[in-house]
Amino acid sequence: GGWSGGIKIWNGGEDHYSNSTSRNTNASDAAPLDLLGAKNIVHEDRIMGIAMKPYITSITSTEPLTMVASASIDLSAKLCTVKLNEEANVGDSMDVENLNTKDNKLRYNIEECAHLKGHAARLCSVAFHPTGKFVATTSFDHTWRLWDVETSSMAEGRELLLQDGHAREVYGVGFHPDGSLVATTDFGGVVQCWDLRTGKSACHFLGHAKRVICSEFSPNGFQLATAGDDGTIKIWDLRRRRPSASIPAHTNLITQLKFAHSSSSQNGEFLTSSSFDGTGKIWSTRDWKLLTSLQGHEGKVMGIDVLDGPSCGVVTCGFDKTLKLWQ
Repeated sequence: GGWSGGIKIWNGGEDHYSNSTSRNTNASDAAPLDLLGAKNIVHEDRIMGIAMKPYITSITSTEPLTMVASASIDLSAKLCTVKLNEEANVGDSMDVENLNTKDNKLRYNIEECAHLKGHAARLCSVAFHPTGKFVATTSFDHTWRLWDVETSSMAEGRELLLQDGHAREVYGVGFHPDGSLVATTDFGGVVQCWDLRTGKSACHFLGHAKRVICSEFSPNGFQLATAGDDGTIKIWDLRRRRPSASIPAHTNLITQLKFAHSSSSQNGEFLTSSSFDGTGKIWSTRDWKLLTSLQGHEGKVMGIDVLDGPSCGVVTCGFDKTLKLWQ
């Protein structure tokens, strides 16, 4: 998702690794990624958060392969289905500048299916529940909301929970692997953990000096990682409800955190971070030491994630309008 309000889907398959000469920290000579699907206009303004639902079992052209959720400063979140394009020919050339025309030959079609409206201020982040049945959104209106994916539509998004327990703007959101907890962060430096079974706060953490931008549960279910404006990653022990590590990770704001997750070959073995300091970094979850620094973007690194598969790639996106794939 970009500041133009559009959504694009790229191929992050292993075939790109063999074409890349940048195995470690230099991505300047990497092979270009293939554009698989795009919709130029989804939101009326910048997209601030985006999340993809895990792939479903159906691979027919009539059923969605997956779903994408986006959150924008236009006060709305949207759900889009991703379906096979029956008219696509993999060998055809693609007009990237005119993706919404009838001549679009991209492999996947992106179609809006639900409009989630209710927040009173700009949205910040969005995340799918591990079951894929719910979506959480955060906003500058000091609230976060939980939406039902299956019953929401273009006419109306079905809101299941409105939580206003934060005193400042709410930014980060992340679900526990078993789906029982959700962590949200705010501009006052507060991290809240909510019990979705009761809708009440289970615990909260204080320790960041400035705004907290992101939160991410470890696949082991016992730890929560948070980061933000102070450039520090904090690891919280959920069983003892206290910090277990503090990492001076970056020299500027940290934009995103992602663990190697359960569907990858390196389940929970490392944590990735991206920052306004122009780098992405990979940290060992055994001792929280730096494994490698990813340097290649010209300017701020806006996001980072870990790809599925045995090669366990890392993808980053930057203020330089590029997407980079790292092995």
